[in-house]
Amino acid sequence: MKIIKTTMALATILSIVPAFLSAQGEQFSEKDYYTVKDSAVTLTASEAGAAAVPPELPVLTPLKGAEGGLANAGLAAWGVITSGAPSAGYASAYASAIPGFSFSWGNITGWQGPKQMVYQYKVTNLMGVDVINVKYKISFFYGGTEDYSGKEDSRLDNYVAQATGQAPTKDDKIHGRYITNFTVQPVSVNVKWGWKFDLTVRMSDPMNIGTKMNPVAALQASLNWTQSTPFSTNGGTLTYNVDGLGNFKDLTKEEMDRTGEIGPVQVSKTAKVTWN
Repeated sequence: MKIIKTTMALATILSIVPAFLSAQGEQFSEKDYYTVKDSAVTLTASEAGAAAVPPELPVLTPLKGAEGGLANAGLAAWGVITSGAPSAGYASAYASAIPGFSFSWGNITGWQGPKQMVYQYKVTNLMGVDVINVKYKISFFYGGTEDYSGKEDSRLDNYVAQATGQAPTKDDKIHGRYITNFTVQPVSVNVKWGWKFDLTVRMSDPMNIGTKMNPVAALQASLNWTQSTPFSTNGGTLTYNVDGLGNFKDLTKEEMDRTGEIGPVQVSKTAKVTWN
């Protein structure tokens, strides 16, 4: 039954496209409709104020097995766009990088953000039609600091004692830069007939790029994308990194920029190769 439905859907698409092409004149072909002429990515960044209170979201992943380290109190993967439409459940999907030992949210203050990066991904075919035009938003709160000063907390005391071999001081009880409510959500999705676009998120385990006594959380997100027609499928991965200091890095762009700086390999005309 699934094969029959797929065949019928393909037949419907192939019957619609020729009619669309005929309305455009005879200068275009079906191949032109399904061939990419150009693709472009644009970015808009914004920061909504310094101090902030993140919205309350449920803790989705039990904090187990991360004593003294960082844990993701959220999801490890979720869908953003599926078959050219917003995925179900994206609004409540998020990741965080927070202390892994048992702690109180009330002791983490000083959040900043949200920092937002809006990406637009556009694909234009040979007819000049934008067959894929989607926007997705990366957003996160950062800078959350634990403040246990003036409080007796045996868990933190034990953690500090294990890390330093000494009893904690007042300064030891104010530390950390954490991340919460890291989300990737669709802003707008416009995909033409015969084309499909999918976007999913996979999160790395939280990393500590600071010190053991003053951790700075970091998260890496891999966005896997796929675009397809009835005749071809292409895909790739976009990689982003954020940290508890509010830094955002587009690792994919940085890699492309570095690659672009490498000139073509110059082969000497006088070079000789001898096989022994």
